[in-house]
Amino acid sequence: MATDWLNALGASGSGLNIRELAKSLVTADTAVKRTSAEKKIEATEVSISALGKVRAQFQSLSEAIGTVTQSSVLKATSSSSALSISVTDRTLVSEQVTEIEVLQVAQRQVLEFGGFPAADAALGAGRITIDFGVWYAPEGSQEATSFAQNPALASSSIDVGDGATLQDLATALSDIPGVVARVLDKGDGTFSLGVVSEPGAGSALRFTVAEGTAGNGLARFDTTASNLDAQVQAATDALLTVDGITVARGSNEITDLVPGATLTVSGKTSGPAVVSVSRDSALAEAAMAYLVEELNATLKIMRDVTVRSVDGTAAGDLVGDSTVEALKRQFSSLLSGPLTGHGEKPVYLSQLGVSTNRDGSLSFDEEAFQKAFAARPEIFDAMFTNSFSSPTEGVTVTGALTSKAASGDYAFRRDPGTGAVTVAGAATFGLPGTDGTSKYIVLSGDMAGLIVTARDDVADATIRFGRSFASQLQSLLDGATEAEGSIAKREDQIGKLAAEQAEVIEALDLRATKLESRYLAQFTAMEQAVSRMKSTGTYLENLVKSWNKDG
Repeated sequence: MATDWLNALGASGSGLNIRELAKSLVTADTAVKRTSAEKKIEATEVSISALGKVRAQFQSLSEAIGTVTQSSVLKATSSSSALSISVTDRTLVSEQVTEIEVLQVAQRQVLEFGGFPAADAALGAGRITIDFGVWYAPEGSQEATSFAQNPALASSSIDVGDGATLQDLATALSDIPGVVARVLDKGDGTFSLGVVSEPGAGSALRFTVAEGTAGNGLARFDTTASNLDAQVQAATDALLTVDGITVARGSNEITDLVPGATLTVSGKTSGPAVVSVSRDSALAEAAMAYLVEELNATLKIMRDVTVRSVDGTAAGDLVGDSTVEALKRQFSSLLSGPLTGHGEKPVYLSQLGVSTNRDGSLSFDEEAFQKAFAARPEIFDAMFTNSFSSPTEGVTVTGALTSKAASGDYAFRRDPGTGAVTVAGAATFGLPGTDGTSKYIVLSGDMAGLIVTARDDVADATIRFGRSFASQLQSLLDGATEAEGSIAKREDQIGKLAAEQAEVIEALDLRATKLESRYLAQFTAMEQAVSRMKSTGTYLENLVKSWNKDG
């Protein structure tokens, strides 16, 4: 069994509690540094928690922006159930009222080839060529027996091999874009091949058959001379009158009559239908109130975590934090700054009834908002919608730009020698049109994604882009909350500080262990010396007593 020399020596040694003395000396050496490190770690945990609250509120605000921007205040209505309208691009839609009458809906051509005994009835071999185009009545005839091929739709061919069945032909036809075919049981002991085209007069079908062996029966699908024997329904365009002007479209989904909106035709209207696009002021007010509410919640969080101690009040968990203070300044600048690029004059939040209180929070005046919205609704658009425009006649602007694009006016320049076009100094890719205009797409630089449609005689123009308040605010939030954002970087800095202090504590623990071992070794040697001295003293004392006794 090991001997506890300190306890063994304690009775004959100094009598001190050497173990407690060693621990006290070690504590005196390390306690101050350990307490400091522990407080710093505790502070980092508090800071990380506070930054988490800021991040969570930023994400809540970002969700609010998404909700508001996806809820269009543009209200599109139609007085007829046979004609509906929906907004697809708010940047192109303007308030308007249009009278539209549907005279005819766009229809698909339907062909039926009947009299087959079964779906797997064998066909003769050969080739079938499918053309797309328009069937029309030649002069002097009432029947549509002439065909004009549609140059925009390519022809296709099917090779029908020996042993191919009616079902095989239906499958092959359905593989052709713009064609759907299926075999139908008529219920009378016979089967038919039904073939359907896309809607629109220009999508009708013509089958030209070349039999592998003359008279093998494949020619029954040939409609070169006329398709009237097989046609169940003719392909037609949608016919409409727009404010009295007759137009035709090859689809019942019409995107080019009301800019930024889609018209859906489901039947004829009983006279002109009133189609209108207007702004919903109640919905606009609700959107603004919701945004202001979320902004106030965000401003309060940042204010609470950075508040300074005054008259003994508690300071915020992030008081003096440079990252959050910088975010507060960015918010303040955005809330009070101008929104440019939305017209000749800048737009301010104050024009929509939003004001700043003494404590930095926002107030929303609903009455002031409604007055502003009624007078200039385009100011509201600057809040939630990026705008593209040009004051130059003959020029229109659209696009989808990155967050690098800044609001402002940009120059459109056409080189008189080469005809090359630049926008904001960046080269463009030109797409010539057929109506005296061309599209120019910016492919590089901060304005990449911008599309300018200009008349071919326009040499110089001003291109205007306005980033919305919501877009700028979202960029600010993204810059703070993304993986490499300012909050993440600050969290990394704080995490490194906590790790450094943990290393300090680990080093102090190692030093304490070594110090205690050294002190115990030194005190053990001291106790041994004291014990020896006491033993010698006892010997001398006894010797003296013996001498006295002998004397």
